[in-house]
Amino acid sequence: DVCWTIHPGDRIGLVGPNGCGKTTLLRIIAGLDEPDRGRVRRRRGLHVAYLPQEVEAELDPSTTVLEAALAGADHVRELGHEIDLLAERMADLDAAGDSGKLAEVAAVYGERRSLFEWFGGDQLEARARVVLGGLGFAPDRFDTPVGTLSGGWRMRVLMARMLLSGADLLLLDEPTNHLDLDALAWLEAHLGASPAAVVVVSHDRIFLDRVVERIADLVALRLRVTRGDYSAWVRRRRAEREQLEARDRQLAAEEQRLQRFVERFGAKATKASQASDRKRRLEEIRRQRRRLVFDPAWNWSFSWPPPPPGPDLLLSLEKASFGFDGRPVIEGIDLHLRRGDRLAVLGANGAGKTTLLRGLAGDLFPLAGRREVARGLLVARFHQHQLEAMDPAASTFEQASRAAPGRTPEQVRRALGALGLGEEHVSRPVGSLSGGERSRLALARLLLEPCQLLMLDEPTNHLDLPLREALEAALEAWPGTLIVVSHDRAFLERLTRECLVVEAGGVRRLDGGWRQWLTGRAQVAASAERQEQDPETVHRRSRAGRRARAEALEARRRRLRPLEREVARLEERLQAVEQRLAEVDALLTDPAVHADGPRLGELAAERADLAQRVEELTSAWLEAAEELETAAKEPPA
Repeated sequence: DVCWTIHPGDRIGLVGPNGCGKTTLLRIIAGLDEPDRGRVRRRRGLHVAYLPQEVEAELDPSTTVLEAALAGADHVRELGHEIDLLAERMADLDAAGDSGKLAEVAAVYGERRSLFEWFGGDQLEARARVVLGGLGFAPDRFDTPVGTLSGGWRMRVLMARMLLSGADLLLLDEPTNHLDLDALAWLEAHLGASPAAVVVVSHDRIFLDRVVERIADLVALRLRVTRGDYSAWVRRRRAEREQLEARDRQLAAEEQRLQRFVERFGAKATKASQASDRKRRLEEIRRQRRRLVFDPAWNWSFSWPPPPPGPDLLLSLEKASFGFDGRPVIEGIDLHLRRGDRLAVLGANGAGKTTLLRGLAGDLFPLAGRREVARGLLVARFHQHQLEAMDPAASTFEQASRAAPGRTPEQVRRALGALGLGEEHVSRPVGSLSGGERSRLALARLLLEPCQLLMLDEPTNHLDLPLREALEAALEAWPGTLIVVSHDRAFLERLTRECLVVEAGGVRRLDGGWRQWLTGRAQVAASAERQEQDPETVHRRSRAGRRARAEALEARRRRLRPLEREVARLEERLQAVEQRLAEVDALLTDPAVHADGPRLGELAAERADLAQRVEELTSAWLEAAEELETAAKEPPA
């Protein structure tokens, strides 16, 4: 039973293990779902805005980015339209000399105008441009049709719509999933300045520390709210757990002492009374131990297999370029990876971070330059496409065993168990696993084979906070070479010492972590702003210059349109194939289909074909999307 009061201006982080009901609770607060029992009371006139984890709201594909964002403030725009009509009515009444009616309409106009100003209606479009810019949209993309955007960018449009809504209560379910580091920093500052109450579910610990002032902990169907940010809550939780463990040890010792007394003297008539008292005390001790509530979600602990001995220099790139269909996404890369390197791969979405990892792993051959690898180098990878490529009809145990054919069943079960995939999971088909369970399965497979170079592409996307911290601890103790793409800043801060920055079609290596990279970018931006204010710079912005720039912008829009259409076409085809693949996956988990041999064979063959088409279309779509984003970032000619 959950009892919870949210006050105006509250900043609350909702935490708990995956599957505990956080999203359900947010949807109930938003009024999208009803509670099984009890009730939700909302203040009269309360305006609630909800941002889901995935795109649920329909976005008109022909609507521009700016129009879609402004739709969040339709009530403000309607108010502005009403004010315009009232102004026209007042002019007509004034012309007719109807002073009595004019006074009535003027009073209504004043009320509506005050409300419009309170909502910031006169600055609405300017605010929308600021919000979109903060979330990563360049000004020349404001007129881009929403239908040409990837899922991550559409989520940013929905976020802008929510932030412009003027809601009293903002409910955000994993808002950081689709944001790069710049957009994250902007969102933190924006929410900090917002007058709205905020309830956020996030696995980004730094985001929680910077945004929230209370933590609502949902565990075992109970909710407990405590003051402080996430780090303070973690310290308090650890202290409480230590106290619980100490109390449990104390009770366990008392239980053993009483048990020995009962076993020794329970049958003796002379000790019958004392034995009876000890039995009652023993039962009370056992009840007390059962009442001690330990959160099992924070019990994760596992270790990475140590890397085999090898050379100091593992991998080299010399003037290497990687891309698709002969067109480079990143080029001119010089890089030497050595034993013990810890590198974070940073850059804007679409800059080519995943392309770099695929090139390092050997999935992509260099379009130019050279890639040299140490003899016998053992490389292991984690990437999101692994989760999609898993055989949905195979059991969890079978899927893990295929990755390590030399391991015994006991070793496979031990690796799965270390990541919480116990006996109730090993026989389940992969198709029935949640995203978080599939991520744990992929990590368990990595635990089965030692490696010298480990590359992780967004490894924490489906992991809850306890498992993220356990993964960090395991990797921190592992002495191998690590390369990570992640938006989880706490993860990067703990595990990496250098950065590979992917930008402007190239890659450069920097000492220090993501904080140093952001600081350097801020300094460059400040220098550019000072240059913009220089008198000579201002003088160059003549009328002729503005006209030439407008013409250049229009020429670039014409260049972008074919790319935008190609991205939309590929995305539509990809969605259709993925939908059929999901239908086939569902059929492959049906026991009736398993009993029909010919039908099962047909579906298995169809799935293999569909999976291949998904891979081909995904590569084509990624290539087209990256080409579009690169072209959109190029300055007008």
